[in-house]
Amino acid sequence: MRLTGLLKNWSKKDYDDYIEFLTKSLSKKLEVKELAIEHAIDLIAKTISKLEIQVYKKNKNQKIDSIKNNTYYKLNIKPNPNEYSTSFFYNVISKLLHDEECLIIELNKYLFLADSFDVSNSFIREKTYSNIILKDSNGNTMNIEKSFKSNEVIHLTLGDCQIKECLDKYYNEFGNLLGMATLNYKASNSPKWKLGTPGNQPTLRSADGKEISYEDYKNKITDGLFSEDEKAILLSDAFKLERLNGDKTVTSSDYRDLEKHWKDEVAMSFNIPLDVFYGSKTDKSTGTNDFITFAVSPLIAILEDGLNGTLVKEQDYLNGEYIYINRLNIKHFDIFDSATSLDKLFGDGFTHNDLCRFLNVPPKDEDWANEPHVTKNYGNPKKGGDED
Repeated sequence: MRLTGLLKNWSKKDYDDYIEFLTKSLSKKLEVKELAIEHAIDLIAKTISKLEIQVYKKNKNQKIDSIKNNTYYKLNIKPNPNEYSTSFFYNVISKLLHDEECLIIELNKYLFLADSFDVSNSFIREKTYSNIILKDSNGNTMNIEKSFKSNEVIHLTLGDCQIKECLDKYYNEFGNLLGMATLNYKASNSPKWKLGTPGNQPTLRSADGKEISYEDYKNKITDGLFSEDEKAILLSDAFKLERLNGDKTVTSSDYRDLEKHWKDEVAMSFNIPLDVFYGSKTDKSTGTNDFITFAVSPLIAILEDGLNGTLVKEQDYLNGEYIYINRLNIKHFDIFDSATSLDKLFGDGFTHNDLCRFLNVPPKDEDWANEPHVTKNYGNPKKGGDED
């Protein structure tokens, strides 16, 4: 029988139940798929969004130094009137990983992340960005009528990465296995019963003497079997109740194994070590360093290029001015465990305030805190000492 012929014999309730079953099955598969991808993106985006973005410009002595100006405030505190820096750059990295590109525009000296945009296909001349739509966390949208040139926007791309495309192709096949494992688990662990009735089909009556159908009698028994409350089941000697699949219980291990296999594939695609992805790393694990090297640092470099290419003028950059994302705050430092290493850095010429910045603590507003000291004998051997 064709499916169309089968559907003609279904009641509206049968059809609604079938649609609900398909919807729940598809939703469960997509939930597993998206949860793993969102977890991977969340790990990377949270790591990058907490980093300090430093601005280096010439000071009054014409020396390049880290300063705090309007650009610094915009990049580290409030890019625009309605967003804070951490949330803004979290959304930037998330969109970059989701869509493999994202666009940041500058309006009235504020930075905004575009929800969607169109871009021209120019190669030699600057590309033009138009039909830009902004969207806030409440779902409100705003169309930007102005068009922008390449040097006016920060357009970040992953190049020919195709992470999501590869994962989608893989999941098209893998998702079916996951769905089958889910259905097999539910089917094997849902009790099936056989209710044997006597051959002469006697008339059934309820406790008050009213005649009831076999369907109603079956429903009463089923209600008692699957109730969470303690109940007694009234069953006539003329009927025999027998469980059909009592010896076919299946554990959820097949489903969990397939789910883990999918998550492992996602972690590998985003270059996230498994112990970092699952939060199971140990003190001896190198997972955090590998995570920073292969998953985080390439995206930091892309973001730095975008910020420098748009927010720093060409001649200023060539003169030594630049924007730098401080990677030293990625890992947690215990100041007591790092005391010996910090002492060696101080002896190698790092100033007290340099170390304060490494530890993300406020620097001291003292002249001595900015003075370098080299306590090791690293001097030129030709300029001192005995001739012997």
